[in-house]
Amino acid sequence: MTIDSDVQMLQQDAIVNLFEIDARPVGAGILRFSPEAVDGGPARFSAYEYQPLPIAAEGFEWTGKGPLPRPTLSVSGLSLSFISLVIESDDLIGLPIRRIRTYRKHLDDGADPDPEMTWPVDHYVFEQKLKHTRVELQFQLATELDQQGKKVPARQVLRDACTHIYRRWDAQSGAFDYTAATCPYAGSACFDRAGNSVPPAEDACGKRLSDCRLRFGQNGNLPTRAMPGVGRVR
Repeated sequence: MTIDSDVQMLQQDAIVNLFEIDARPVGAGILRFSPEAVDGGPARFSAYEYQPLPIAAEGFEWTGKGPLPRPTLSVSGLSLSFISLVIESDDLIGLPIRRIRTYRKHLDDGADPDPEMTWPVDHYVFEQKLKHTRVELQFQLATELDQQGKKVPARQVLRDACTHIYRRWDAQSGAFDYTAATCPYAGSACFDRAGNSVPPAEDACGKRLSDCRLRFGQNGNLPTRAMPGVGRVR
């Protein structure tokens, strides 16, 4: 079963939004937040705690046409620790942020806990601070390929190899670890580098376009970072 199966159900469970800020470049580790408390406390998902922090996020939708989305993220009810992080990290500019969406029942204490039951994870970086008052901070986010002052491409162009970081199987927890992953794949189907179906512990991506199609479908939207259209100029 996938998250798409849940979407087809007549009765819909509450959707939970989870945010992860990768502040390791400034020595603060990975910070996890949830816009709302769950049963009066932090949300627990994939063995991680997401502390309640009033967050309003909008503008993530993208139809595949036109410019890439530039969502806004507003944080209110500021804590001193969060303000300190913003000041010490130059307004969070350049730090990666992930948005994870799942149903309430799939949280660790839900009726059907499952860390794999998520929509594709949204990967962005903080591009600029738009607003800073005593009660609210507002930021603009951008994709890695759509940042102010960046020239495209700003990374090595590879025709046949994807540069996404793939998820890792954690034998100790018996689940996939998405902490450092940039590839949005969170499905249950597992394949090795040769494209063969394997148990989760042997799941590995071969970084080719064919591996992307195995996981997202032959006619699906492929998030590969390979650039198959690049050819040698003669």
